[in-house]
Amino acid sequence: MGDKFQLIHDVSPGTAGWTVKVVVAEKFSPRVAQRSPTKYQNLILMDSEGSTVQATLYGQNIIAFQDELILGKTYLISNALVKETNAEYKAKSGEMQWTISGRTRIRRVEENNSNLLISTYSFTDFEDLPKYMDSNVDISVIGIIIDIKPRRIIQTRFGKECQVQDLVLINKRFVDTVLLTMWEAFVDNECKYICQNLKKKPILIRKHLKVTSFNGLSISTKADSFFFIDGEFELVEEFKSWTHTNSEIVDNMISEKHYLTSTPSKLFSKLSIPTDEKDFTEIKSIQGLKTVKQFFWIKGRASVKVLNQTYWYMSCNNCNKISSKNYGDIYPCVFCKCIDAKAIPRAKVYMQLTDPTGYINATAIGNPVEYFLQSNAEILMNQTLIPTAASMRLSMDEDEIFYVKAITQESSPDCKFEILFIVNPSQIAGDKNKGKALVEHIGEPIKLMEPTTKRSMFHSDTDDAQSSKKKCDKSRIESTKKINEF
Repeated sequence: MGDKFQLIHDVSPGTAGWTVKVVVAEKFSPRVAQRSPTKYQNLILMDSEGSTVQATLYGQNIIAFQDELILGKTYLISNALVKETNAEYKAKSGEMQWTISGRTRIRRVEENNSNLLISTYSFTDFEDLPKYMDSNVDISVIGIIIDIKPRRIIQTRFGKECQVQDLVLINKRFVDTVLLTMWEAFVDNECKYICQNLKKKPILIRKHLKVTSFNGLSISTKADSFFFIDGEFELVEEFKSWTHTNSEIVDNMISEKHYLTSTPSKLFSKLSIPTDEKDFTEIKSIQGLKTVKQFFWIKGRASVKVLNQTYWYMSCNNCNKISSKNYGDIYPCVFCKCIDAKAIPRAKVYMQLTDPTGYINATAIGNPVEYFLQSNAEILMNQTLIPTAASMRLSMDEDEIFYVKAITQESSPDCKFEILFIVNPSQIAGDKNKGKALVEHIGEPIKLMEPTTKRSMFHSDTDDAQSSKKKCDKSRIESTKKINEF
């Protein structure tokens, strides 16, 4: 980028006749202002020295300039409205702000400043994602998109319906696949493009993401997320070359689709599990908790106090929501709107979690249940009698480590608790084995069977008597589906 133009820091509200050469470093989705119905869109512009300024478009200017200011491209800009940023926003937005309107002169320059742009990015390795789980830390990633799951509809705890879609990413080290959940407008725009170009294995660069414990461990978009797909960067070309060189291995991963049913063991081994006793949360400190959505590491023991409970439920294999269908049925899910959802059993249990300071009642669903009970969802589905210690593990003899989420509930002012992970302390003595208990089940490997008889979650013990004697089929439930391209 040339030196004959002014730099961003040279421009202030009183500056006349200025022109700055900038690259569009970040471009966010349009949003509606909190205190007015006005729609706005923010961009981050960067000059040749790496200095940045936030520029904003309002109302009809968003549509007018949507093809003029393209992410990663270079422009000469002049005559934008320059004003000092309000004091409360200076730390985030900088000293000055520009407003782009019809009076602003914008001319595209055919220069490739992508390497300057990407030099300002700090990418988080997949192996380090667990360090930022359920925190407010912004991360950026680069990865290869090898698959995309069907679009689904979810309902937030505030009652709003949102559309989401999951991308499956790998990196160049073949560390376990990572799910990236795309929300709302990203589904309509970027996911549609990805579906159409999936065979090319697009390279994705994404900024402003968060790491969550949803579905084990995944990353998710935020309102200010943005990304490049197959951007014109040297780093992207490196990833494309690597993908081509390792195409056979990558194609096998896509064909086998183990990532749809397996837990990412290598990533879980990087979980920041407390090693000092004082870093664990005492149960007495969270009894009667009334705050919204918090996460805790607790060291204690779990036990099943109510034996006569249903240890599974029939669920949609796309969104895990409850279903009244029979096992193996293909049906349109009313929750996620998947038209070819499949009814499969999912383990669940109500348990009591205790430590020397007290106890809480908690629920667990999926893998933590199978690990704790030393069983699997299909065996639990076929269970016809009230369980005993001889048929499954109902209590722990030694302390284990629990990752617990506290969330508010409508029926009570107190929080309810859900156990997300269970870790055996003996498995984290060394880094090599750390987190192994999260992903391995005690006893025989978990095997899913195809139904030999139609089954519903609303079953009785007598209905189960014959089917519980039948052998489990060795094949796994078919959990792959054609990509939903809308």
